[in-house]
Amino acid sequence: MIVWGSRVTHKVIATGQFYCPGCTQHCSYRLIRPKKWGCVYWMPIVPLQDFEPFVVCGSCNQAYPETALQQDAASAQRQFQAQREAEGNLARMLCEVMALMAGEKTNPSPRLFDLIANAGRRLLKINMAPADIYAAITSGPDDPEAVLRDVEQQAGSLTDRGKELVLRAAIVAAPKPLTQSKLALAVEIGRRLGMTAEQVNGTIADFANK
Repeated sequence: MIVWGSRVTHKVIATGQFYCPGCTQHCSYRLIRPKKWGCVYWMPIVPLQDFEPFVVCGSCNQAYPETALQQDAASAQRQFQAQREAEGNLARMLCEVMALMAGEKTNPSPRLFDLIANAGRRLLKINMAPADIYAAITSGPDDPEAVLRDVEQQAGSLTDRGKELVLRAAIVAAPKPLTQSKLALAVEIGRRLGMTAEQVNGTIADFANK
């Protein structure tokens, strides 16, 4: 039996010095290009999708868009503040959509807290405190359509890789096996994220049983 799957590699394509808005000083950086591969026996064989490169500071390990390499100190600081605001909005949306898929709006479980915290680290490179996760879930909208509208609104600030991570996290949060209603909800989340039907179906196939 052939074992087929997918994985994402993170290749360093450049290094150098840049002004880090988080450290507020010049630091070393790595420019990383994620790439999704089709794998046979866990070996990457077929390139499936290229994602947008991003910069990682060698001092604080914070990730920034590639455009950070062209910023001076003042504009870098403005970008840093804007990024922090965007991260807060994305973190709130992530909590809401994972709670919606889990069906745990009013009484989130320890498992959901762990899944959201892990997704926050993978997607936003931040550590989300349990109190912040709880506040985002319980203060979020009760109407599923309102959550989906927020997903659609936040999709513009996500890379293709980020959109896949959001959908993956939502699917993993759902009880297994996926019911038809949860499967339909996952498809709708992918659509609101702006993913293609092929991308949505591939992500569901990879994570529907995890």
